[in-house]
Amino acid sequence: MSTVQSALTTRAASGGWRALAACMVIAAIGQGVFVSCFPLWVVPWIAEFHVSRGLALAGFAAGNLVMGLASPVVGICIERFSARLVIALGGIVLGIGFVLGSVALSFWQLVALYASVLPCGAAFAGLIPTQSVAVRAFPHRAGTASGAITVGASAGGIILPPALTALLATEGWRPVFLLAGAIAVMTIVPCAWALLKGYDRARESAATADEGPVTADAAPVRTRELLGRLEFWVPLMAGVPTMMLIGTVMANAVAIAVDNGIPLRVAGYLVSAIPAGGVSGSLGLGWLCDRMDYRRVFGICAAATVLALLLLGGHVTPLPLAIAFAVMGIVVGGAFPVVGVMVVRSFGARVFPRVMGLLMPPMIVAMAISPVIAGWVRDRTGSYGIVFYCCAALMAFSGAAIVALGVSPRRPTTSAADLSARS
Repeated sequence: MSTVQSALTTRAASGGWRALAACMVIAAIGQGVFVSCFPLWVVPWIAEFHVSRGLALAGFAAGNLVMGLASPVVGICIERFSARLVIALGGIVLGIGFVLGSVALSFWQLVALYASVLPCGAAFAGLIPTQSVAVRAFPHRAGTASGAITVGASAGGIILPPALTALLATEGWRPVFLLAGAIAVMTIVPCAWALLKGYDRARESAATADEGPVTADAAPVRTRELLGRLEFWVPLMAGVPTMMLIGTVMANAVAIAVDNGIPLRVAGYLVSAIPAGGVSGSLGLGWLCDRMDYRRVFGICAAATVLALLLLGGHVTPLPLAIAFAVMGIVVGGAFPVVGVMVVRSFGARVFPRVMGLLMPPMIVAMAISPVIAGWVRDRTGSYGIVFYCCAALMAFSGAAIVALGVSPRRPTTSAADLSARS
C-alpha cells in the first residue's frame, strides 16, 4: 500500500470511529425525545385539554406512521447528499417542532405537529441515517455497527425520560417540551456537523484514490430493480414478523404477566427482561452476523422465538416468563442489525439507505397494528393464546423461508476503517 493510500486509510478509520460515536448520540437523542419521552406528555395533555387517553395517544400513533412513511425519502436523501447536512437539518426541524408545540393553544395543534414536523425531523435524525453512516464506515462489520446504533437509541430511552420527569412535575409540560427541543438542536446539530464532517471528507478522499466503501460497493441500481430482486424481499420477510412481535409482546407485556396470575408489582420487574435482552441482542446478533451466514443466525433466532411463544401460550410462572421475555428482547433488539447485514450483503453499503427506507414503511405498519389486533383478540377470547400461536407460525415460516431460499450472502469489501483496525 502506498504512502498516500496509507494516509487515506488512517484518516478514514479515524473519521469512521468518530462518526459511529456521533451517530450513537444522535440516535439516542432523536429517538429519545420523540419516541421515548412521549409518555411524559400524555397525562398533562389529558388534564389541560380535557381529552381522552385514547385520543391523547393518537399523536404517538400518527407520528410513528408518518415517520415510517417518510423513510423512503430519508433513504434517498442520505444516498444522494451529505450525511451531516441531512442529519443536521433533521435535528433543526425536530427542535422547531418542539418549540411550536410548547406554545400550542389546542390539542389538535399538537396532533398536527406529531403528524408532520416532528416525525419528519425524527426520521431525518433517526435510525436510518445513523445506521447508514455506521454501515458505510464499517461495511465489513455492518452487524456490529448497526447494533451499536440500536444500543445508542435504547440508551436515549433509558436516560432522557427520567432526566426530564423531575422538571415536568415542577414546571409543567410546556417548559420541558421546549427543553426537549433545545436538547435535540444542541446535540444533534453539533454532532452531525462537526463529527460527521471528517467522515464525509474521508469518504471523498477514499473515492478519489479508488479506496473504501464508496467505490467498492455494487453498482447503483434503480428502485424498480431493487423491488424486483429476491434479495429485497428476504430482509422484509425477517423484519415484518419481528416488528409484529414487538407490537404484540412488548406492548402487552404487563397484561400478559397479569393474565398468568402474576401480581402487577412483580410484572413490572419481569418486563425489564425485554430491554435487557434487547441490549445483548443488538450487539450479540450483529456480531454473529458479521462472522456467520446470517441465514443460520436468523434461523436459530426464529426457532428460539417459536419456543418462547409456545411457552407463553400456556400458563407460566415468573421465571419461565422472564426467560421468554428475554428471548423476545434478544430477537427484537437484533432485528435492525440482522436486517442491516442482509441489506449490506445483498446490495452493498452504497444503496443501504435507500433499501432500508423502502423496508421501513411495512415494518412500521406491522408494529403499529399488531398491538391493536392482539388486544382485540384478547378481549374477544379472554386469552392471548391464539395471537401467540399465530406469531409462532409466522416466525417459523419466516425462518424456514430465509434458510431455504438459498440467497447466498456475499462478503462486503473491507472499508478503509476496517483495514486500519486490522493492521
